[in-house]
Amino acid sequence: MEKQLIEGYVLVFTTSSAFESESILQNLGITIKLVPTPREFSSDCGIAVWFMCENVEKIKNALDSEKIEYEIRCI
Repeated sequence: MEKQLIEGYVLVFTTSSAFESESILQNLGITIKLVPTPREFSSDCGIAVWFMCENVEKIKNALDSEKIEYEIRCI
């Protein structure tokens, strides 16, 4: 049985990108939360954006359109 991906993290490279991502995604009505970057994920920034993976495509489209550099990890 394949594991279902439920939640994820947007990993960004600067604190300002984390706050900008938060604002963009909240304005779209996506449920997110700023959290410390999980240890198992390497990131230059200590802040990540937590989200539910059902929103991953909306998140990618929004951050790409705003030219935010990021990585997404779903678990």
